[in-house]
Amino acid sequence: MSTISNFRQLRELELVVSWLNSSHMVPLSSITSLELRKVTFPANYMVIFPQRAEQWDTIDKGLCGLVDRLRATGYGHTLEVELRFTEVRSDVWKHDFTKFLPKFREKGVVTVIDAVHNDRILHSSTQNR
Repeated sequence: MSTISNFRQLRELELVVSWLNSSHMVPLSSITSLELRKVTFPANYMVIFPQRAEQWDTIDKGLCGLVDRLRATGYGHTLEVELRFTEVRSDVWKHDFTKFLPKFREKGVVTVIDAVHNDRILHSSTQNR
């Protein structure tokens, strides 16, 4: 996967999640844009749940590192991470979305969207602040 360090005016980034692994860290660790406002992960429900939330630890740490690195160079925005479910099961409501990206929540905003049903907000960490 290539780096995106040359995109100085990058405001939004979409990373497709099919299987979580360290390759997602490459673009996150190469971002240098102080204009970045949002990172979106479109994902199938089964990529996240059940039993896969722990696999997001690497991305959680990477997002924290990204915010810390950007803030050290003058970043003054609040980064939003949006998880967009491109497929949703009826039991989606039983999950505790407050446990998703727990470290990043201290530095930014996490929003979980049901893209199948008119971008319905399933969870927003701004509701808990």
